[in-house]
Amino acid sequence: MKTTNRRDFLKTCACVACACGFGSFFKLAAEEKAAPNNELPKSEAEKNEAFALHWITELLESLDENQLSDSQLRSIVKKTAQAHHDLLNVPEMVKPYIGKPDEFIEFLQNAWGWRVTDNKDAHQLIVDENKPFCVCPLLKNASGKLYPALCYCSEGFAEKMFSAVYQHPVSVTVAASVQRGNPSCIYHINY
Repeated sequence: MKTTNRRDFLKTCACVACACGFGSFFKLAAEEKAAPNNELPKSEAEKNEAFALHWITELLESLDENQLSDSQLRSIVKKTAQAHHDLLNVPEMVKPYIGKPDEFIEFLQNAWGWRVTDNKDAHQLIVDENKPFCVCPLLKNASGKLYPALCYCSEGFAEKMFSAVYQHPVSVTVAASVQRGNPSCIYHINY
């Protein structure tokens, strides 16, 4: 007899393919929460996206409500950066810039519209995403609520990306963030 672990069970339910009906509960809850004016998402992909958005926003709200310390939040959320890193295939994207940080900075400014100040004497970058919205793909359709814990994922993402370019570990701190009520997201990167 094949056993199912919790992750596989929840994945199956999230895809609304389970036989027990538990997945239907998730499906209905996601549709009701995500669909304004009683408009239900049309495709299975939209339903799954609505579920994922609902799930992640509930988790982020829970993290904020449990009054964890910044250190605890950073420890929990920063590791999630790997998922976004994998989604964008960052190792392949930064490959031409490994060992060439000036060229990478130029790429970020030209392709992504970021503003970057490089204080070579202090070995610190100040990076401004230069956008009035959160670029996280998890929140692309989220309403106006802020999720400041999500910024630790951004720290992890930037650390992975810039560490690859500089060919040694860097440290990143989110100094300002749209999710924290600032006009754009700004990182301090010590290399």
